[in-house]
Amino acid sequence: MRDTGLSEPSEPTGHYIFNDSQTIVLERGFQWESAPDRNPIELERMTAHHAVRALAVLCEGLIRPMTFCVTRSWVDEYSWPAEANPPRWNWFLKTPQSPPDAGPPYADPQITETVTLDEGSMLTTVDRALDDPCEAPEGQRLSWAEMLVDHTWARLPEPDRHTPNDELRIDDHDNKLRRVLVPCERTNGRTWVTVPKTSVWYPFQLRVNKSCGTDDSDGLEYDEFIEMAIHVNWSFWWHPGEGRAMLDRAVGRLLQQGWRNAYP
Repeated sequence: MRDTGLSEPSEPTGHYIFNDSQTIVLERGFQWESAPDRNPIELERMTAHHAVRALAVLCEGLIRPMTFCVTRSWVDEYSWPAEANPPRWNWFLKTPQSPPDAGPPYADPQITETVTLDEGSMLTTVDRALDDPCEAPEGQRLSWAEMLVDHTWARLPEPDRHTPNDELRIDDHDNKLRRVLVPCERTNGRTWVTVPKTSVWYPFQLRVNKSCGTDDSDGLEYDEFIEMAIHVNWSFWWHPGEGRAMLDRAVGRLLQQGWRNAYP
């Protein structure tokens, strides 16, 4: 019989994995008047580095990424994506501690491994993707397209309250299961959790990509936008409480760096 992680009694735990993600969307605009002499690949590097920095700032003390993916594409003179992709168009970064089943989201990846998945290793991967030589078709140029963090650990709020008997159980609404045992790791007085065997939803999943931007509210005109989607899959960090306060503080750090809510 399959081990579902269930135990008796089967009363709800009070926290759960959502059927569908709850999402916060942020965006950041860029003006190129201050960098008129930069070549296109350096402008791509600037926005890509801002994206990586934002991921690192968001994750600090809240999320531990276990994998990182960056894709690249051809774009035309108006920065619209072309139909075909460049060779070696997606790059996947993992660590020896990444889940064994944590595979790349796209086919034919360039897989690299790092001891620690952090801002520095993500920047290295992005630079490799942008600097990897390939000849662009006529009228097109190279661009990065998106960054993904699909496999995560997350810092649990108030671990003493949520882990009686030194274990954590959560209801999995997506799979209609109750009291599923959650993998926990305790480090320096903090408790970190990740996806149970019965679920596919990690605590957080993050995506950054190019966008057209939403209605401008600050009166400025921007040449380019990037967008971050923060997918919250567990109720610990969405409903009011210490977990939501941790998420709000992380988002607040991005707002202080020039990001804004795309759909306030």
